Amino acid sequence: MKLSSLTERNDRDLVLISVFTFFTVTLWVFFEVIKTVKTTTVTPQVTQTIVPLSPTIDFDVLQTIAGKKVY
Repeated sequence: MKLSSLTERNDRDLVLISVFTFFTVTLWVFFEVIKTVKTTTVTPQVTQTIVPLSPTIDFDVLQTIAGKKVY
């Protein structure tokens, strides 16, 4: 009977350790995600530099390039 009691106590301890570890890791990941979402890595200079490209094609420039003999 004593061996069974030790096994049950060890099992209970393992379950408690597992639950606390899971809880700790879950909180850690949650707070890291929150911190990452709140901080930005894009500086105002980069935001100013990035400009969307114009989807229009300038045919005059293409004709000038096609008319050149040496590129």
